[in-house]
Parts: sequence; structure tokens; C-alpha cells
Amino acid sequence: MIIKRVVTEIASFKKFRDIFDSREYYYFPCYQQGRSRFRYSEVGRLYDNLRDLANDFFYAISVVRKIDRYYPLEYYPLHLRIFMDCVEAERLTRTAYDPADISPYFANRLNDCAFDIYEQIRLPENKIALKRAKERASRQKCSAEEYIDQLILHYSRLIAVRVDFGYSENADTSYELICEHLDVLLRYLREKHDGDAQVGYIWKLEYGLKKGYHLHMMIFLDGSRVQESISHGKIIANHWVDVITEGEGVAFNCNAVMQNYQRNGIGRVDYHNAAKIRDLKFACQYLTKYDEYIKLVHYGYQVNQCCDDPNQKRAFPKFNRFFGRGKLPTYIPHLGRPRRKGI
Repeated sequence: MIIKRVVTEIASFKKFRDIFDSREYYYFPCYQQGRSRFRYSEVGRLYDNLRDLANDFFYAISVVRKIDRYYPLEYYPLHLRIFMDCVEAERLTRTAYDPADISPYFANRLNDCAFDIYEQIRLPENKIALKRAKERASRQKCSAEEYIDQLILHYSRLIAVRVDFGYSENADTSYELICEHLDVLLRYLREKHDGDAQVGYIWKLEYGLKKGYHLHMMIFLDGSRVQESISHGKIIANHWVDVITEGEGVAFNCNAVMQNYQRNGIGRVDYHNAAKIRDLKFACQYLTKYDEYIKLVHYGYQVNQCCDDPNQKRAFPKFNRFFGRGKLPTYIPHLGRPRRKGI
């Protein structure tokens, strides 16, 4: 989410510096169809310069009113709450200025807003909340890496298949529906896909304004039973579209374009290939990132689907499924000869 990126970058300043300059030319970035110019690096930097940060700051301001309208909650995630409060305090709106030609007066107001964000995010209670969120993400990351290590210990070769599952634009979806379809998908992988070739999985549930509810999943197959990944990704994707969702779903087989990834951690993973295992863990990092905003869209969507009686409270389904993995395999010590590198 753009707002979280902006606030995270401002919070990373060792010493605050002005972001906006009336002599600069700014614009509203276009993030249509989920495209983004960001590439998360291991050092965690989101922006190369202040101008890019300023452009996204403008975009984030334009989103505030939509969030307040469509997701009118009593509580918002920390980054979002701080940004919205500071923007409203400065009375900044999308139509108050032209990003291509801002006056010194508006540049100062924008910088004052950014400074307020910087001050708020560094308050002790907010630092504690941020620390807890990071710890949760760290636990999920460690859980996934431990899971991969155990699979490698048990299976000398894995076939890692990454597939993204979602719904077509006109499909009628809900949190309950995708959870039901997820259970059907996991049952299919356990019981029907290529015998018992499936040995594990890691999945993450997300929500996008355009995509709605969707899943990202890394599926692990036994490399001694299957030899390649692209056809398996295609079979699993087609099963989601044609059988599970009865034509209302969409799926993307990442293995079909794995040659395009700078760090290709999917496909064949051998126990002796330490670099490939590192790339696999890197590929799974996105699945372990804690996304506090999905709760916002989940409960916000439910609020907007309320009945006409404002005094009647709806019992929203409890939101407790957004990340999962398979069970760890039972480790059986190898009593024979040590492993040897395969061909």
C-alpha cells in the first residue's frame, strides 16, 4: 500500500528533511493494474530520491478520502491512521493544488504535514506498535525458512511451484468464499494432484482494490516423483479456474515465466545447491510479510454491506486466516549411505 511505503520512508529519516520544493515539478503516479516500479531490496530502501517520495505522497493524499468513505472504521492500522490524521490536520486534499506547479505556501504545508508524520511515528507508543508488527513478520519469516529447511532435510530434491489464485473482475467474492475455495484447493493438492507428489505449501491471503481477495501460494512437490514444474503449475492453475471456482477464477503460473526473475528460487531445488535454497527462501519472503491492511479492507467491506437499519450490528466473520503452511514432515533418520549429488 502506497501510504505505508510513504510513512515507512519518512520514519527512516535519521534527521527530518523537507520533501517538497516549489521549484520542482511533481506528478501523480499511475498504479493501474497493480503495476509498481518498486523492487524491494534486502536493505529495505523504497525510494531512490525525494522526488519519487513526493510523487507518492501526492498519490497517497488522493487515496485518503476514498479510504474514509469506503472503510469507515473506528480503528485504522498505525501507518494509515497517522497519515490520515496529519493530512486532515493540514486540510490537504487532492484538488487543493496542482502537483506540476505548487506554490511555496503549499510546499511548506506539505512539508509541515510530513514533519508531523515524522514526529508521530517516532512516539514511544508507536515505536512499540511498529516493533510488534516487525516481530510478527519476523516470526512468519522464520517459520517459513524452518519449514523449507525441514523439507530439504526430508527430500533431497524439491520442485517449487508458485501459483497466484484469484477471481475474475465480475465474480461475486467474499472472505468466506475464498477460505472455502482454499480448503478445496489444499484438499486437491493433498489427495488428488499427481498421487502423493505434493509434500508441502506456504500461502498468503491478500486483498486488492482491483483484484479483490486473492491468494499467493508456493507449492512443494517431491523431486523424486516429478521432474519439472511448469506443467504442474498449469494443471493446478486450471483446476482452480475450471473446477474449484467453476469458471469464475483466474490464476497465474509463475513458473511459466521464471526465467524473468532476477533471483529464481522456484523450479528444481536440490539439497546440495545452497544458492538455490537461498533464492527459494527469498522468493518466499513476500508470502511472510505481515499485511495489516487486509483486516482494514475485510472489515471495511463488511461495514459497507450492512443492512439499512443503522442500529442493527452485524456479526462479522472472524478474520483469522491470512497466512499458512503445511505440516512439518516427520523426520526419519537415514541409516544408509550419505546423500550424493544427483545429476
